[in-house]
Amino acid sequence: MSAPTPVCPLRTLRVVHLRRCREVALETAAPVVVITGGNGAGKTTLLEAVYLLARGRSFRGRKAGPMTTRGERGTLVEGRCEADAPDGRLLRYRRDHHGREHSLDGLPWPPAGDQRPLRIKLIGENAQSLLEGDPALRRTFLDWNLFHVEPRLGALRRELSRVQQQRNAVLRRGGGRELAVWDRALSELGERIDHQRQRFFTRWRTRFHELAATFPFLDASDLVFARGWSAQQSLAEAIVTARRAELSRGHTLIGPGRAEFQLERDGARLALSRGQAKVVVCLLQLAAEQVHRDQGLAPALWLLDDIEAELDAHTLERLWGLIGQRDGQCILTRVATAPDPGPCTRPNATRVFHVEHGAVGSSAEH
Repeated sequence: MSAPTPVCPLRTLRVVHLRRCREVALETAAPVVVITGGNGAGKTTLLEAVYLLARGRSFRGRKAGPMTTRGERGTLVEGRCEADAPDGRLLRYRRDHHGREHSLDGLPWPPAGDQRPLRIKLIGENAQSLLEGDPALRRTFLDWNLFHVEPRLGALRRELSRVQQQRNAVLRRGGGRELAVWDRALSELGERIDHQRQRFFTRWRTRFHELAATFPFLDASDLVFARGWSAQQSLAEAIVTARRAELSRGHTLIGPGRAEFQLERDGARLALSRGQAKVVVCLLQLAAEQVHRDQGLAPALWLLDDIEAELDAHTLERLWGLIGQRDGQCILTRVATAPDPGPCTRPNATRVFHVEHGAVGSSAEH
């Protein structure tokens, strides 16, 4: 079977005064873009630039230091995306002492729910934190992927936050007749959100296990969803059961705000190495994208930061076999002192940029 025609949503990337990158311009219209360089050369900064275009915020924490290059007044990132227009669509992110600007063709970034010209999936250096960190990380991950096929979820989550704040205030005051109003609101809203999550999770779990069959360390594992209250009760019933504990603690203890998922084996959380956790997060993202594609969405642009780290050659080959056969675009980094694309390529469809001291020293086609 012939490989699908790749979709390359990001044609060009221009970066001005972002961390080590003073001014960089890349022609990125290739299915696979590999950015090579030594440690600290600025590779991850270029992935960050793409992330800023897509999300309007950075994925890097305070340890990365100031976003704007030292001595400069502001940061600018621009990128042209594939679209029906001959020149594509211009995404821009600007940050200076006046504030931030995130625009599409000169207009403010579309409100939530509009079709986005650049959807991304990031696999960063701390991928394992999704599986090992706070349940809120997994809940957000699930809901972000659900949002792409259920755009009304955003409004439901905002309403849930409002209801929980009001209900918590009543709980702290000791309850009373007013509590019944917020109990009913939480119950109705929670059941709606849970229905959407359950419907997405069922499809997502199926896709995940199809992909997981490639990796023996995932044999007999199961992706499990916990909705935030007992599976044997409705949310209204669970609220009554939890009444005494919630009044004692002064805040909501059950509901969709407690939902999460876990990877388990024999009913216990699966212990994973850092490399195995990276594989699992990649499979979770791949499975979510397959659900999105089933719903008619275009492929996402994948950002892979040092995908080779902590993976043996055989595991990397298997993983890239799944990621690389997608019909979407990948931009990835690797540590190398020369523009060597490494093992993660597509024949005659790979562009390599070598970065030194925040500047592109050379480029090549492979």
